[in-house]
Amino acid sequence: MNQEHETQPQRRTVQDDVREQQLASQLNLRRSTSRTGSDARDEFGNRYELKTVTTTSVTTGRDIGPDYLERLRRSYFICAKGANTDYGFSIESIYFLAPEMMEDWIAGIENRIGGDRNLVDVALATLERGGFLGDLERLRRICYRGFTLNNPKVSWRYITSHGVRLESPPALHLRELVNRYPIPQQPPATPF
Repeated sequence: MNQEHETQPQRRTVQDDVREQQLASQLNLRRSTSRTGSDARDEFGNRYELKTVTTTSVTTGRDIGPDYLERLRRSYFICAKGANTDYGFSIESIYFLAPEMMEDWIAGIENRIGGDRNLVDVALATLERGGFLGDLERLRRICYRGFTLNNPKVSWRYITSHGVRLESPPALHLRELVNRYPIPQQPPATPF
């Protein structure tokens, strides 16, 4: 066997959920057992969206629309950048973004889907004026779910310029930042 090959560290792909579990553990957060909603919570019930990356952009997910954007407004966004190694995900840096730090990005996505929302609103108003006998609120929720974007990215540049890098120990620094940037308790979001 080639000696050079034996000394080269091999890269392997680590699934996002394994990396996010590692991040949650490092920050003393409890992972959600559900595939919907926030990724994790702390001991006070604060919600967190967890992202891990090895590139210069952060993926968000499928069907990013009003519901996801409202969830971002009620959650902290935590992103770790690192590298996949033979031993797992090696975290190089972790950034914290409170909802107000994500607002520019959220507003940009809302602008991109705004035309579709306006079209839905006009159609629903027309149905209402015409005496539509069905459940308009249900139809509104169904239509609002329909105008989404597939996996809009958050650039690493945005993360580093708008967020705060967590220092050691990261779990303690995270709690300090959460105290500094509290999220007002709000009732569940209603459709637009």
